[in-house]
Amino acid sequence: MKLEPKQIAEFKSERQISAARFSHDGSMLAAVGYEPVVRRWQFDGQALTPLPSIEGFHGYSTALAFHPKQPRLFAADSWGQLRCIEDEKTLWQHEAAHDGWLRQIAASPDGSRIATCGKDGFVRVWDAATGKKLAEHQAGEDVYALTMTDSITFGDMRGRLETWDVDLKKKQRSFDASVLYKLDRLQDLGGLRVLLHIDGSKTLLAAGTTPQNGATPQSIPTILFFDTATGKLTKTVTHGTNKEGYVHDLVQHPSGCLMAVTAGTPGSGQLFLLDPAEKEAFHENKKMANCHALALHPDGKHFVVTSTNRDSNGNGKSLTKDGVYKTNTSPLHLFEV
Repeated sequence: MKLEPKQIAEFKSERQISAARFSHDGSMLAAVGYEPVVRRWQFDGQALTPLPSIEGFHGYSTALAFHPKQPRLFAADSWGQLRCIEDEKTLWQHEAAHDGWLRQIAASPDGSRIATCGKDGFVRVWDAATGKKLAEHQAGEDVYALTMTDSITFGDMRGRLETWDVDLKKKQRSFDASVLYKLDRLQDLGGLRVLLHIDGSKTLLAAGTTPQNGATPQSIPTILFFDTATGKLTKTVTHGTNKEGYVHDLVQHPSGCLMAVTAGTPGSGQLFLLDPAEKEAFHENKKMANCHALALHPDGKHFVVTSTNRDSNGNGKSLTKDGVYKTNTSPLHLFEV
């Protein structure tokens, strides 16, 4: 089924958002970004109403995931802190789950475990109820993304992907996504941002960008399709020009179609929808600037895209007359399908 999304509302956020997700029951949207808090909104099917933020993080809040069956939120920051939160209460916490920037969190389908990855090159597995560390693996250089089924699949800055059996502590499969990496002008351009299993885990998607050059980076939004059983690359989908940059978020709608958002050169940004059997998107929206997150509601009828304010400037802004630095913000675009 080819969806026809329509934006029905827009809501304000005080700061820039890097990731956002709905709770398992759809009653809450939570987001992390360039501030040491987790922001939350109540969702009633039509409007997003701000709730008290969760404080106590350091630097930036960088990653989050909801428990698939319980009202619990796992969130992390750029100092490596990891917390399990219910309502506003911290159930367990690790101040140094990783050495520095914690990139992503993934929950197992049954909610019994969570996995984390970070700039320190490690993947770690935790008991979701107690926070006890169950396993760890030195996975590469700056592990950008991971996804969790019965096993864990993760990928590092250089596009080295691996599936790992948690219980056996053994590698099951490797995938070559090195097209998502380039060394140029003394810059490591790591393009991987999202890993996602579809087709009952028969297909692994690695999404991000194909870098073309450094300095003033130019890159093309890219999704790689791999056969999970063999590790073979079966299809490559690119969408947009070298100004469009990265696929920052990718989810699958219950209908089967893929939904992606991108951000690149300041001001550019897009939402596009793709049938996994095709190579061309059937829907595109370029009315939003620099989109970093897409949160799909459990009802499959609503989703939120976070973009960046139109007057953002990657090189900084002048102070206001009062000497205040005006930070970027992320409008919340509510869509209905």
